[in-house]
Amino acid sequence: MEYILKSALTLSLLYSLFFFFLRKETFHRFNRWCLLFTLAASLLLPLAHVTLTHTSAVNEAVIASTSYITTLPAIVVTADAEAPLFTWSNVLAGIYWIGLCVMLLYLVLQIIQTYQIMQGGLRHTDQNGNTVILKEDVKSPFSIFHFIIMSVEDYETQRRNILTHEQEHIRMRHSYDLLLLEVVKALQWFNPFVWLLEVDLKAIHEYQADEAVINQGIDAKQYQQLLVVKAVGNRLQPFANNLRRGSLKKRIIMMYQKKSNRWMLLKALFIIPATCFAIYAFATPETVAEAPETTVAPKDSIYNVPEKLPAFQGGDNAMYAHISKTMKYPKIATECGVQGRVTARFVVETDGTVSEVNIFSNKAGVGEDVRDVEGEDPNITVTSYTKKEGEKQYLSRAEYNTARKALEEEVVRVILTTSGKWQPGEDKGKKVRCSFNVPINFRLS
Repeated sequence: MEYILKSALTLSLLYSLFFFFLRKETFHRFNRWCLLFTLAASLLLPLAHVTLTHTSAVNEAVIASTSYITTLPAIVVTADAEAPLFTWSNVLAGIYWIGLCVMLLYLVLQIIQTYQIMQGGLRHTDQNGNTVILKEDVKSPFSIFHFIIMSVEDYETQRRNILTHEQEHIRMRHSYDLLLLEVVKALQWFNPFVWLLEVDLKAIHEYQADEAVINQGIDAKQYQQLLVVKAVGNRLQPFANNLRRGSLKKRIIMMYQKKSNRWMLLKALFIIPATCFAIYAFATPETVAEAPETTVAPKDSIYNVPEKLPAFQGGDNAMYAHISKTMKYPKIATECGVQGRVTARFVVETDGTVSEVNIFSNKAGVGEDVRDVEGEDPNITVTSYTKKEGEKQYLSRAEYNTARKALEEEVVRVILTTSGKWQPGEDKGKKVRCSFNVPINFRLS
């Protein structure tokens, strides 16, 4: 999931800059390559292995939200029931994979449908080596790779206009653009920017094809009438370039729009700093020096982002189940009404044991007043909570501190019970020590 999020952030950054600086310019060929670069960069930049002496804020945020290496999903512990295994990270991951499967299934169905449409009909080869397929039931002509599909009627009445338009799509290999786009869409179906990019890329394809038609001396008004007539037709296929694709109004306006000043191309220089920023933002922090002579990293080296994360025996669900079953809500904390999040930090050693377990943060609190009682040491350990007399109930400082400390001790105890149940992490083929945070939400029913 870390790769997917970094990929989506890269695409969103580069496309946003394109949208504000180049989208309205008439550099169709250049704009096309900018969008293709954006698609390719979103796939490749997250894979770039760049190491810095420190990690960037962007990379820390991505890692924290997508990977277990920094913070495991929070586990809820209630006073009267075992903790549920429900975690939002698992739910979101499940939704993503379902969406990916739906996108891939839809893509496969569209490919099958396109293949079926291309079967049969009259076939011949044009002067450019493309296969022209003539069928009676094709309402709107389209091209895909080196095939042009159109109706017999269109071939007899609008042959030159349509073939010129579709041949330009084929010459410029627009179907390959759409193939790359479909891959990125499947991976980033949740990203609204990829859908906006799709609209712009397909519009640029049509602008290029329209321009080629006009440049070959075909009457512009006659061609525009053809576009209007074909404004309603077959449903579009994913890799197909269709005569009616895109906004008809924008396409007609673009035919008469004055060419942008070449100096406007300087705005494209945004690509350089934006790409460098993405590489820097996703760079991994330098943790330890290379140790080629050993199979285990130095004892004092702790990795935050190894190539292979430590894994609990039986998988993540087994770990949640173990912690949920073992964790008990301390009695004193229940009596005092103390609840909230306690986060522990620990290290998984190279032999799968757990060490250096400590409390990273304790945000547990109480709804009642906490008061300092005269003559009472606030640091003493209280064994039970005695309700105070009077109109208002309150906790003494000693009771409050004892309840919070009891939660911390229970978290440490349970984390230590996982020792020996881990498969160690690895980096560059070496077993390494890895640091984890695990938040426990104590919740009273």
